[in-house]
Amino acid sequence: MTDKEKFLNKAQTLIGKNGYYVCITELGLGAVYDWCAFSVTLIMKLCGFLGKYVKGIEGGAGQIPRDADVKYGTWFRKGSKAPAPGDLFFLRYDNYPNRDKYFCDHVGIVKSVSGNKIITLEGNVDGRGADWAGTSSFKSKTRSLTDSSMYAFYRPNWKNEGTSQSGSASAGKTTNEIAREVIRGKWGVGAERKTKLTAAGYSYSEVQSKVNELMKSGTSSAAGKTVEALAREVIAGKWGCGADRCNRLTAAGYDYNSVQRRVNEILR
Repeated sequence: MTDKEKFLNKAQTLIGKNGYYVCITELGLGAVYDWCAFSVTLIMKLCGFLGKYVKGIEGGAGQIPRDADVKYGTWFRKGSKAPAPGDLFFLRYDNYPNRDKYFCDHVGIVKSVSGNKIITLEGNVDGRGADWAGTSSFKSKTRSLTDSSMYAFYRPNWKNEGTSQSGSASAGKTTNEIAREVIRGKWGVGAERKTKLTAAGYSYSEVQSKVNELMKSGTSSAAGKTVEALAREVIAGKWGCGADRCNRLTAAGYDYNSVQRRVNEILR
């Protein structure tokens, strides 16, 4: 298991815990504070990663990258590069021109990324009333990159990436599952495929190796056929046309757009 996988797996174990658990039970702080940053650094502590990917137990969201940037990882503004699973994300609700670039209001963990949608793991959310510490919790949420409050990210300098022996890719699906999706055309081709896989947190070389293995063995996809073979069948009239073709390919588990694009290339 890679360090990033260990971090994400450990974060899942905090789901449902509240501020009392994080601040008092686990960290022994004696009181409960705004605890989003405490939950993130607690996970680092439980993994044995303090001084490796973050400096230490931090109570301020912006303090995590302020103390760790360059030495333990890389802080970057939204839009400068694609976020990936294992990154920390930072929200800034107001603009504070007199603060440094790291200042923010909330921090959490990126669990997975799909287009502009980010599935997160984060603490101190959805609290109610006076007992905000007891009613807020660590949970998974869905956020959008287009949200104006989504401000920046911090990517730890993860060690041993790509060396997992578990067969599971870090973004939530196994290498085998992603390879079969690649063969069905869901991740594009060439440089586009590499960019998409990397942005989603997968190891391109690991996935491509599995693709080559499946193609060589003849078990080319979960639904049974490659994009190339399907395109040839489409041209031969075996999948109908128009909306009927789209519906039949989709129902069979294939990516219609990828198949149709290959059809167009062949007939060009």
